[in-house]
Amino acid sequence: MSSPTLVLEARNIVKRYPGQVALNDVTFRAYAGCINVLIGENGAGKSTLMRILSGVEAPDGGEIFLNGSQVQIASPRDAAQHGIAIVHQELAVLANLDVSENIFLGREMTSIGFLVDRSGEDRRSVSALAQMRKPIEVNTQASGLSLGSRQVLEIARAVTHRSKILILDEPTSALSQEESEALFATIAELLKAGLTIIYISHRLEELMRLGDYFTVLRSGQVVGESVRGEVTRDWIVSTMSGRAAQDRAVSKRQQSDEIVLDVQDLSLASGAEDGSVQTALHGISFQVRKGEILGIYGLLGAGRTELLEVLAGLRVSSTGRVKLRGSMLRLGSVGQALEAGIVLVPEDRQRDGLIPELSVRENVVLAMAGEHWVSRARETAIVRELVRKLRMGVRDLELPVTALSGGNQQKVLLARCLVRSPLVLLLDEPTRGVDANAKVEIYHLLRELAGEGLSIVFTSSEIEETEELADRALVFCQGRISAELAGEAMTDSALMNAASPRTQLEQEALLGVATV
Repeated sequence: MSSPTLVLEARNIVKRYPGQVALNDVTFRAYAGCINVLIGENGAGKSTLMRILSGVEAPDGGEIFLNGSQVQIASPRDAAQHGIAIVHQELAVLANLDVSENIFLGREMTSIGFLVDRSGEDRRSVSALAQMRKPIEVNTQASGLSLGSRQVLEIARAVTHRSKILILDEPTSALSQEESEALFATIAELLKAGLTIIYISHRLEELMRLGDYFTVLRSGQVVGESVRGEVTRDWIVSTMSGRAAQDRAVSKRQQSDEIVLDVQDLSLASGAEDGSVQTALHGISFQVRKGEILGIYGLLGAGRTELLEVLAGLRVSSTGRVKLRGSMLRLGSVGQALEAGIVLVPEDRQRDGLIPELSVRENVVLAMAGEHWVSRARETAIVRELVRKLRMGVRDLELPVTALSGGNQQKVLLARCLVRSPLVLLLDEPTRGVDANAKVEIYHLLRELAGEGLSIVFTSSEIEETEELADRALVFCQGRISAELAGEAMTDSALMNAASPRTQLEQEALLGVATV
C-alpha cells in the first residue's frame, strides 16, 4: 500500500465523565481516500471519540489536526464547516418531515436569497437516493419509513452535502445484505472521489473486507493498530477484548418432537410501511418445536419483521391460523399473544423496546404491569435473579438503562420477556448494535434458554448469525418462504440464493434442495 496522506489526527485526546475516564490519551489517525476502521467493544470509547470529532462534545485534553493544521471543533456546525459529517447508529430522522426535508434539514437550498428551493432539493435528493440504490419517494413522510430506509436516508443526507470526512457508525446494522452491498458500492465511489471514511461496525468480516487502516480501542485507550492484509478475525477479537477469541459455534442440539407453535397459511394484506417497497406475507406455514431455535433469514422487505409482528399480535390485517400448543390464537391481539405465552424483542430497542427515563429494574418489571400486586422487595429479587441468569454484571438495579452497553440493554429486554415465563420468544435482529463478544454471549444465553425448553424464533440480516445460531432456517423472499434449510444444507450460497428473487425453477437449480 502506497503512503497515504494523513488528513485527520486526533492527538492525545482525553475525555472525563464523573467517576469515569472515557478516553485516556487517545491518538487516532485517518488517511485520505481510505476506510479507517475504529474497533472496540461497547463502552470502549468509540462513540465518545466520534462525538468529539463531530463537535457534539468537547475534549478535556488533546488536539485535533486537519491536513496538518490545528482546528477547533466546538459544535456540529464547526465540524460541518470543516467537512466532517457523521451518520449515527441511533438515527436522527424527524418523523414529521418528508425525505427531502430531512436530507436538507438545517441546510436548505434557497432561491432569490430566502425562498426554499424545494424542486432543487427534490432533484438532489432523488440523485442521492439513486446513488444509494434506494428509490424512496422523496415526498414520503419519514414516519412511514422502515428502519432500513431511515438508515439509508441518513447516509444520503451526509453524501448530499459533499462532506470530506464521513463517519459511519454501524451503517449496515439495519440493512439487508443487498442494501449493504449497495452501500459498499457507494463507498467505493466516494473513495474514488477522494472522500475519507471513518468506519465503525461490529460485523468483523465486514471490517476486514472494507478496512484499510485499523485502530482498536479498549477501556478508553488505543491498544492496537494495523493495516489491510495483516488483520485477522482472531486479532480483532483478542485485541479489543484482551483475551483469546471465543469459539464461534456449538454442536446443534436435539429438539423435542412436541409442536409448540403451528402457523398455517398466514398472510398479511398491508404493506411494509416503506415508501417504495410494498411487502406482504403470502401463505406462510411452518411449525416450531419445543426447545428449537428457528432462524428467519431474508433481505430487507422480505417480510421477516412483519411475520414476528403478526405472531406478537401487532398486525390487525393478517389472516391465517396460529396455534400455540394446540390452542387457536386470535390474530391482531397483543394481549392474547402475551397471555398465551408469545413475547417479542423488537429490532429497534431504543425506539420500540426500552424506556430511557426508567431504571434497569423498572424496565424489566414493566412486563408485570396489570398483574397481581408484587412488593418492591419481590420485584427486586425477581430482577436480580434475571440479572444473574443473563450474566448482565449490573450491581445497581436503579441505574438508568441508558447507562448500560448495547449488549446489556438487549439483555434487559430479554429479562423483561422472561418475567412472563413465555412459551415462544420472538427476537427481531437479536444482536443488532452489540460487540463481538456480547454477540457470542447472547448466542450462548439463547442456546441455554432453548435447552430449558423455550422455543425461539429470530430474524437476522446476517448470514453468519443465521448459520451459527439457528437449528433450522426459513428463508423469506418477497413475503414467501423460498427455502427451508438445516444442517450442512445451511450454507452462505444456499441462504443468499434462496433470499434473492428468482423463479421456482431457478431456485431449485441453484439450491439443489427442495424449495417450499
